[in-house]
Amino acid sequence: RIDEHRKAGLTVEVRDQWGNRLSGVPVDIRMQAHAFPFGSAVAASKLLEASSDGDQYRSVVTGAFNRVVIENQLKWPRFEAQPQVGIDAVDWLVDRGIEVRGHTILWPSWRRCPDDVETLAGDPDALRQRVNGRIAGVTGAFAGKLVDWDVVNEPYSEHDIMDVLGDSEMVSWFHQARQGDSQAVLYLNDYAILSATGTHSEHQDHFFDTVQYLVSSGAPIGGIGMQGHFQGFLTPPDTLYAVLERFKVFGLPIQVTEFDVDVPDRTVQADYLRDFYTLLFSHPSVEGLLMWGFWEGRHWRPNAALYDMDWTLREHGQRWHDLVFGEWWTDVAGSSDAAGRFATRGFKGTYKVSVTYHGHTVVQPVELLEDRTVIVTVQTASPRLSAFAAGLDGGGLLTLQVQKDSAR
Repeated sequence: RIDEHRKAGLTVEVRDQWGNRLSGVPVDIRMQAHAFPFGSAVAASKLLEASSDGDQYRSVVTGAFNRVVIENQLKWPRFEAQPQVGIDAVDWLVDRGIEVRGHTILWPSWRRCPDDVETLAGDPDALRQRVNGRIAGVTGAFAGKLVDWDVVNEPYSEHDIMDVLGDSEMVSWFHQARQGDSQAVLYLNDYAILSATGTHSEHQDHFFDTVQYLVSSGAPIGGIGMQGHFQGFLTPPDTLYAVLERFKVFGLPIQVTEFDVDVPDRTVQADYLRDFYTLLFSHPSVEGLLMWGFWEGRHWRPNAALYDMDWTLREHGQRWHDLVFGEWWTDVAGSSDAAGRFATRGFKGTYKVSVTYHGHTVVQPVELLEDRTVIVTVQTASPRLSAFAAGLDGGGLLTLQVQKDSAR
C-alpha cells in the first residue's frame, strides 16, 4: 500500500536545445522534502528562546519536520494571556516554509477555559457570546497562516460548555471557524481512538457519532484528528487498521495529531514506533503523522521523547529518522535510455533533478504528486555536431535533405 499510495512515477526526458532526445546522459534525482506531513508539537517559548538549547531545538524543527502544531500557546487561556508569543511562533515557522496546525480553538470544559468562563454557566447567552468571541478572535489572528484548526478537542470527556448550550452549538462553532478562516481545514480531535489497545468502544462510538452528527448537520468539518498517546497497552497493527477502515467511510482525511509511545523498553519503543508509522503511512485516508514533542527537555512524557536532554538521539528517534529520511526517501541516479528517458518511482514530494552533459549540469526543481514526465533541456557544445548526430539513423547513416535554391 505504501508503494501504491505514497509514491508516483517520475520520467526524466533529456533533450538538447533543438528537441532531440539524448541517450546515455547521467541523471541524478534527489528528494528535498516529503509531500506527506511528518511533524511534531513544538513549544512556542522554546522555539523563540535565545539559548543553546533553543538553537538546537530550532535546528531539529527546521531540519526534521515539514508540519508542526503549537503545543499550548494557541489554547484559549494561554493565548488570551499572551497572544504575541503564539503569533511570533507561528510567524517564525511560516517564514521558514513549515506548515502549522492550530490547536485548539475550543477545549470545551471549564478546566480548559479561562477562569471566568465557568461563572457564565448560569447565563447561556453570555456564555455563548464569550465563546463566540474566542472563535472570532483566534481565527482572525491566524487567518491564512494555518493549514488546520482543531475546532473542538476531546468532546467525549470535555463537554461542560455543550452541557449548557447543547451539542448543536458545535455545528455553529465550525461555521464560525470557517467564517474566521476560509482556508484552514477544520478538525474534530479526540484521544483513545487508536490507543488503549483500540478497544475503548464507548469512546470510539462517541467520536464516530460526533463526526457523523457534524457531517449530517452541514458543519464544514474537513478532517478527523486522532491522538495517539501510548503507554503500557500497545494497540496491534491489525486493530489500528480496523479503526482506520471504520472511520474512512466519512471520506475525510485522518491525521494522527499527537503521537508518542512511553514504555520502559527502548527496543519495544522503537519497534512499536516503526510498526505504528508503517501501518498509518500505508493507509490512504491518513494525511499526516505528528508527534507530541521530540526533546526530553520539553516533553509532557519525557521518556517518550526522541532526544535525550543532551540531544542524543534515542533508539526510537533513530528509527523515526531511518523511516522518514531513509526507507521512505528517494535518491536515485542512472542514465537516459535510447529514447532519452530515465524512469523511476519516488515518494511524493519535491526533488532536484540534475542532468550532466559534456561537463555541464542542469538542475531543475520538480514537484512529484502524481505520475509525470519532466523534460530537461541541455545545451550541446556544437550546433553542427548536434545536427549531425540527430541525422544519424540506427545504422550510422546520415540522411541529408537538399532543397533547390531558386535564386541560383
